Amino acid sequence: MKSLEFHKYQWKQKGYILLSLFTFLFGVNLFAEVKKENQVLDWDKDRKQFVHKNITFEDLGLKSKTNYILENFSIYSKLEQGPIPLEQVEGNLKLLTLGFQLRKIESRFKTIVRNAGIKDKITEFNPKVRIRVDAPFAYSPTDYYDSKVSLKNTALTIPPAESNGTWNSELWFAPKWDLPVFGTFAFERIIDTASCPDAIYHEYTHLVTGKYLGNNAIGRSLAEGISDYYAASLLDHPELYTHKTCEAVKRQLIVSAFRLDKEIGIYDANIESDFKKDFAFIPSLLWQYRALVGSELADVTIFQAIAKTSAGDRFFPEFINTLSDSLFTEVKKRNGEEQAKSLAMQLETKVWIPHGVYSNLSKNQSVFSVFPKSSIRLSNSDEKSNEFCGQKNELEFYWKEVNLEEPTLRFYWHCNSVKLPLIIQMDQTNPMNYLFSSNLHFLNGKLKFASQNADKVNPKLSAENQVLYLQMVNYVKDNYFYRKTMEKEVRLYLDGGNDASHIDTIRMEFAYLGNSKKRFRYTFPAVKDGFYGSGI
Repeated sequence: MKSLEFHKYQWKQKGYILLSLFTFLFGVNLFAEVKKENQVLDWDKDRKQFVHKNITFEDLGLKSKTNYILENFSIYSKLEQGPIPLEQVEGNLKLLTLGFQLRKIESRFKTIVRNAGIKDKITEFNPKVRIRVDAPFAYSPTDYYDSKVSLKNTALTIPPAESNGTWNSELWFAPKWDLPVFGTFAFERIIDTASCPDAIYHEYTHLVTGKYLGNNAIGRSLAEGISDYYAASLLDHPELYTHKTCEAVKRQLIVSAFRLDKEIGIYDANIESDFKKDFAFIPSLLWQYRALVGSELADVTIFQAIAKTSAGDRFFPEFINTLSDSLFTEVKKRNGEEQAKSLAMQLETKVWIPHGVYSNLSKNQSVFSVFPKSSIRLSNSDEKSNEFCGQKNELEFYWKEVNLEEPTLRFYWHCNSVKLPLIIQMDQTNPMNYLFSSNLHFLNGKLKFASQNADKVNPKLSAENQVLYLQMVNYVKDNYFYRKTMEKEVRLYLDGGNDASHIDTIRMEFAYLGNSKKRFRYTFPAVKDGFYGSGI
């Protein structure tokens, strides 16, 4: 009996202990629900990574007591009509980090814009920027959702659109795929980017630069490179989209992380139309620019260049020229002209030229500096064409229009009273080919019709001249061009005798002569006595 009573007592005691433990844990959970801890991911400069940091709602600068609305942002979930209620924000690391970091980068850009002397209030948005977290995977700017349009991005900035002086802008952050389906689409959007501060910085930069670079600039190499640069510069850390800058990366399978301080190659013109060709080149080159001139000066002058950039401008040569000019002007204002010249020259020789780009400072080192500065008329060297061009048979070359921005030589073939427009398009694959060197003996180009519709006759011509025009077109096709490509390789030889720093003439002829040996050969005088220096 005693044994039974003892066992009953033990079971009661165990029951009380378990009940107390359950009550305690349940109470803790209830308390945790009531007293949620508000934390964000914030950058630790010493550890070079984002760490958890406690904040209060006051740190967010809320403009509503009920919904997630900041001074210039209203934050929504998915496609809901109203902003997220604050009770859903409390204790939510992702939502708190998003608002905190948006406010932080907004403040940084206000400083940059002020120091750059930009009067536009580009960090102010009316109406507010609409932020969507856990946004759908496809969108259209009008209906928001379109199942036929797939987005292969983890975050998206809908291009700013101006109407009656106001800008309508949105940022979308896609949800994380916990169990992604194996495929390209899944792999490209497996990070919950609303909790990644570097991704937030990147997308916000699109907002403030989109007003200058154009509504359709997002996705272009220049815009993407600038957004990556500022994301890294504001962290003062050259590595992006890793577990250090985005905590969510730790749990993911594949991440496109990269460093801006790694060695990069030579500029490839193909990146202008396809930034995925080498998405690291532009931000990495701008990072080298930052290392040379200093972080504050780099941030300011890059933004000054952005403000002077048009929607259609390329990274090279337009943006490079504008940035070099901005640097010279800003340093001259701060430290005088002598130091401005010195730093601009260092930029040219240490950063730009080694990577295949250069600014107007190097114009005296380019082949364009010795090209003729006026139009030149020469008799047609193709004697066979005299059979139908008895009255006039000459070519008129417009040399003065050839430059770094448009390396194309335009000319007319004048036959009697009819003219046929043609062009020689210089090879633009590597801009370094335009700079003088001991190994530069000629430029490559391609002879083409100036118009893709060269066969289409101007109806204003007389019947006789229409026949002559078509005869000229067919003559070029039959005697000059390759049938498949409708073009012909041409070389511009830089002839200067034994003196490597002297050019007397520019000799033009087909690269592969064949049967056309004497049909296309012309010589032009070089300008400035054909001399160029060995340095900038």
